Amino acid sequence: MSDTGEDSTRRRFDGVLDAEELALARSTGAALAYCPLQLGWVPLTTEDDTDAVTPLSWQVGTLNLYKQIDGTPVYPKPQTLTLRVWVEDDLAIYRSLLSDRSLWTYMLESMPEALDDDTLRSLIALSTEGTHHKVRVAVVGGQPVGQVRLEYGADPATAELSYWVGAVSRGKGYGRQMVSRFIDRVAVRKPYITRLTARVHPQNHASRRLLLACGFVPSDRESLGLAPRGRDGGEWDGFVRLKP
Repeated sequence: MSDTGEDSTRRRFDGVLDAEELALARSTGAALAYCPLQLGWVPLTTEDDTDAVTPLSWQVGTLNLYKQIDGTPVYPKPQTLTLRVWVEDDLAIYRSLLSDRSLWTYMLESMPEALDDDTLRSLIALSTEGTHHKVRVAVVGGQPVGQVRLEYGADPATAELSYWVGAVSRGKGYGRQMVSRFIDRVAVRKPYITRLTARVHPQNHASRRLLLACGFVPSDRESLGLAPRGRDGGEWDGFVRLKP
C-alpha cells in the first residue's frame, strides 16, 4: 500500500485510493480530495503534478460566464432576424426610424413633410394592402430595424427590390440578412419571378456591397428597363439578380 503522507511520491492523478488506502489515510489525518474526473478519493499534496493541466472539473465555479479555460471570450449567438408586416403597434418606432434625415440620403422618395399618426398609419396601410408590391419589416430582438420592398413589374417574371436600414442598426449585417431572407422567401412563394432588379445611388457604396454579396451584379439600366423615377434622374447604377 502506498504512503499518503506529505513525503509520498504518489500524486493525485496516479489513481484513486482503494478502500484500505482510504481507511489508513483517514486514520492518519492525511489531506484528501474527491476527484470527479477519476470518480474517487485521491491524496491532496503540496507536491502536485507540474506537467499536467488541471482538468475542468477542478475549476467548476471559478470560470466567468462566456469564458473558456484559456480566457478566450465565448460570445452569445447573434439574435435572429425575422420578417413580418408592419402593424399599428410599430407606430412609435416607425416614426423614430423615418424621422432620421440620414435615412433619406439615398432613398428614391423625399422625406415626408409631416410624420403625424395619420400619415404613418397611411404608410403602414399602404405597405400591407398594396397589391403592386410586397413590403416586410426586419425585426431583431422584438424591434424593427429596417424594411425591404419588392415592386412587381409589368412583366410577371421581373420585380424591383429596394430596402433601408435604420441608423442605429447599420454596420451590423442586418441589411444583408434581411435582403437574403426576403429573396429566399420570394423564390419559394413566387417562383415565376426569375429576375430581380435594383437601383443604387452612385455614392451609396454600402448598398452596392450588400447587393453584390446577395448575388446581384451590375447591369446596364436600359437593358433592365429601369426608367428614371423619384430622385433618380437616370444616373443611379443598375443591378440584376437572375434566378439560378
